[in-house]
Amino acid sequence: MGYRVFTSVGTDHEALTLRAWYPASQPDDEPVKTITYTAPNKFDRQITPGKDITAAGGAILDAQPERTSDPYPLVVFSHGYALSPVVYSTLVEHYASQGYVVLAPEHDERFDGSLTGFWKALIDRPDDVHRTIDLAERLNEPGASFAGLLDVDHVAVVGHSYGGYTALAAAGARFDFTAYERRCATLGADDPRTFFCDPVLPRESDMATRAGLPAVPSGLWPSLGDTRVKAVISMAGDAYPFGRRGLAEVTVPVMALGGTVDDGTPYAWGAGLTYEGVGSTDKALVTFPGAGHMIFLDPCKDLPWTRKSAYHEGFCTDAVWSARPLDVVMHYTTAFLRETVSADTEARNVLAGPQPRLDDVEYQTTIRP
Repeated sequence: MGYRVFTSVGTDHEALTLRAWYPASQPDDEPVKTITYTAPNKFDRQITPGKDITAAGGAILDAQPERTSDPYPLVVFSHGYALSPVVYSTLVEHYASQGYVVLAPEHDERFDGSLTGFWKALIDRPDDVHRTIDLAERLNEPGASFAGLLDVDHVAVVGHSYGGYTALAAAGARFDFTAYERRCATLGADDPRTFFCDPVLPRESDMATRAGLPAVPSGLWPSLGDTRVKAVISMAGDAYPFGRRGLAEVTVPVMALGGTVDDGTPYAWGAGLTYEGVGSTDKALVTFPGAGHMIFLDPCKDLPWTRKSAYHEGFCTDAVWSARPLDVVMHYTTAFLRETVSADTEARNVLAGPQPRLDDVEYQTTIRP
């Protein structure tokens, strides 16, 4: 597969970096190349030292796209808060190898320990998805870099953690701050889940202003979604800002994945809530009992910066999975993409039919043959 970097215009007119992975041909006589991806370090330096982070990958920089008679569906990939698309290279490279063009925005945000920018990202990230799809349409025009390569009528958004939130928002989920406040009000002062409440709830008025609203809505907020999005995959995605009423606004097919001891996005606030709440006729839930939050990232051996991070253990250690279950994630998410944006009937049968017996994996779905 090939890899290129593009620049567009983001929120507040700042530059928005977008990373692209796409099907590309490699001559038989050329050895398989490796690449080291570089991205800005968005963590405070006392948390993760250094200006940049790096990740090992297998794409070919600026390779010529492999063209076929049919264009490739578009996958927009949204990374976790303050991370980067490059730390998910196993997944995005796999999707490109399976016949998808992946465009991944480098969301502009910083992790400072107190999450001062958390509320801004709730507004800015869905806008980054809009701008990413807009860029895809421009790249697809005659004479452009990917002219005729993209099927922009079949778009899926895939995301992890805050990227899972981003995917749901892009599909039309709407904020329900009444439910959000009620959920947070049940927590004791020493409950670690206040981490998901305190940086956002006091900023509701600021969020409304940033979203261009004249006042804070009294009920469900207007959708931040994009009608061009036809399917969503949320991996340990934050669903609690929407609640059940806000999630019910999502009607496109949805797949949610998550671990039951996730302390980055609690299962009952994320994957479980997503599956129960979305209004989609076709939805699926992949559960990893006993697993944590970071099982969707690349193996830490390919992320050398994690060794110096104060969060090394959180990034790299999981009680159940000593190795990331990325083969399971790729199996289910690729089948879902094939069924939803590639119209593959065989993939639908894979999702709806008898499932393989997998240790520490549970699967449920409303999808029928």
